Amino acid sequence: MSARMSPGGALLRSSRMFSVPKPLPQPGGQAAAIARYASPTATAPYPTHQSITTTESSRALGDWGFKRSLPLRSTTKSSTPVVRIKDIDCFENVTDYTSAADHTLSLQKFHELNLPVTLPGTNRSRLGGIHIGAKSVFEDDGDFTTVKRNGKNEEKRWKFQGPWLAGLTEGEFNAYLRKAVRNKRASFRNFLRKRIASDETSKQRQKSLEAGETAPAALRAGDVTEEQLTEYIRKLRNDRITLYSLVGEFLDLAPLNPPSSLTDFSKSTEKTKRPSLYAEHGPPASHPSGGISYLRTSNFAENHPVYGPQAQHTPVLARIVAPRSGANSAKLGVGGFITDVPQGDTAFNHRAFVGRNNKVAGVVTFDPDIKGGAKAYVSPTSARIDSDGCVQITVGEANEEAQLILKELVGKAKIYNDKTEVEAPAPARRFIRNVHTNNQRPGTSAVGSSKSYGLDS
Repeated sequence: MSARMSPGGALLRSSRMFSVPKPLPQPGGQAAAIARYASPTATAPYPTHQSITTTESSRALGDWGFKRSLPLRSTTKSSTPVVRIKDIDCFENVTDYTSAADHTLSLQKFHELNLPVTLPGTNRSRLGGIHIGAKSVFEDDGDFTTVKRNGKNEEKRWKFQGPWLAGLTEGEFNAYLRKAVRNKRASFRNFLRKRIASDETSKQRQKSLEAGETAPAALRAGDVTEEQLTEYIRKLRNDRITLYSLVGEFLDLAPLNPPSSLTDFSKSTEKTKRPSLYAEHGPPASHPSGGISYLRTSNFAENHPVYGPQAQHTPVLARIVAPRSGANSAKLGVGGFITDVPQGDTAFNHRAFVGRNNKVAGVVTFDPDIKGGAKAYVSPTSARIDSDGCVQITVGEANEEAQLILKELVGKAKIYNDKTEVEAPAPARRFIRNVHTNNQRPGTSAVGSSKSYGLDS
């Protein structure tokens, strides 16, 4: 039987004040956030503090479960009573808090899109945002953090012990060399000895296999002489790709784009690996999903209460935030996230000819006459989290039939039980009555005789 918990321990366990997690650091630091967004209160690309809410009865009393109550004027009149606590206590004996409605509503809107978070594609920026064959970040072949023995799918690993060198400043790079690299010189030489022994063992076994002889014993790192090590290091200085691969493997550095020179590839003795998914923009700061969605696929059918299963998902009404400007495409706002217009031969990319208007109003130039601003229907297809923590959504052109069904659902169109014009009645046919030449009623039989034929007078 466990010991009885003290009243103080029970209070600490049930207290919200001690259950608030430690906030995440600002993207790039506080100074970088102010310089980038021109305001310390601007919406950050990802949330750094936990969003906290309370019941309606407790909110009316200002009780949010912390050391002191929050003001009623700013918390009871809000339509989204969600706050983020920066400091539970400070020198002024007040609780430093702000509204967390921005990220909370963005999360709710993103869940309504029913989008899975996918892995980034190789050279995605060069393809203009086209995402073909997207895979979920929760697939088994890509959702791992340690290097496997067989080395398969190593290019999909997203967590590393070392930093991404391309994202370090000069001061950070020098500090990393001074603290984490210089004291590992002896370990790196032992690492090279093991690599030399492995390569020599592979060469000897290949020769024995070709000659039909028995395979020799494997070499050990201690069998490598100092002259062999010095000669191997001298060769590495002229083989940038192999040196890059060995240093990255030893320090477990985040991947970089390898040298693209044909001369370097011709001199390389190391087998070129597939480029990492995070080599171009750096690895993510957290799990590639960012915790924003846990769906693995969007392959499901929506069921309409009247029309049954639908072939297309419900489109989303996007706002045209910025029209097209020269070579830059227009920007759309989808669920609180900025994205590009659908790529390819779509209505958003059609050029208007002389005497004809563009198919999507407001995508070419700003039109102040549109009530409520320019909007258009799009169909979200996938989403991903980039290295900066921003959500990147890929959208496509919405199906016209799906748009019509959505408009009927919100009361902007009418399809089902729509009254049509009554058809005119068919013209009446002319009735011709039968004329009988005798006095007998039609349908009766009569027996002929000489009198009926007029022979008897």
